[in-house]
Amino acid sequence: MTADLWDKRFTQLWTTHIFERKLTAHAEHNASLAKLILALDADQNDMTVDYKGVDFLSRNEPGIIWLRETIDETLRRYLQACNITYPIRRDIQAWPNVNRLGDYHGPHNHGWSYLSGTYYVQLPEEKAATRPGEMHPAAITFSDPRYGAYQHSIAPDASASARQTFYPSPGTLLMWPSPLIHYVHPNHTDDIRISISFNVILEWSNDYAG
Repeated sequence: MTADLWDKRFTQLWTTHIFERKLTAHAEHNASLAKLILALDADQNDMTVDYKGVDFLSRNEPGIIWLRETIDETLRRYLQACNITYPIRRDIQAWPNVNRLGDYHGPHNHGWSYLSGTYYVQLPEEKAATRPGEMHPAAITFSDPRYGAYQHSIAPDASASARQTFYPSPGTLLMWPSPLIHYVHPNHTDDIRISISFNVILEWSNDYAG
């Protein structure tokens, strides 16, 4: 019998938390949100890219009140999963996105914030794609934040383990650390993709240093 001469210990470090929540009672709210967002989009140019200073969640329509409460609850769950049990002071900035045929969001992050997220209101179906073989028109992909992760991948497809793609449906809410690089795949359909993105910005409190 051969003696086991070495200590076995596998340490997992620097986990990245991405919270995915599927809401069930969303149909009525999504219908009102879609109607409101499309009306706003018709009244202003470049609504999706002109997001600075937008305070979409401050409106008092029932759908937005519901979404505001949903984001607050999701934030609490996210912080609990990260073992953050003390209260935080935060501000949430949100803006709507309307993506039509060919629209996409290239690789980027929201490094000036703490957490970021997206709520999905209306999405095209994969079978509606006008270019077969393209990625799902609702897909969002996150890249491994660790330096050199691509070089260390041992998956058959070297890039597969260094990226993670989500395929949300209407009523999905995603939340992730803001510095995480991500991109939204092109909408190769004639259907409109509507979502609401947001940033969670921490406000300083002397209680944090207590």
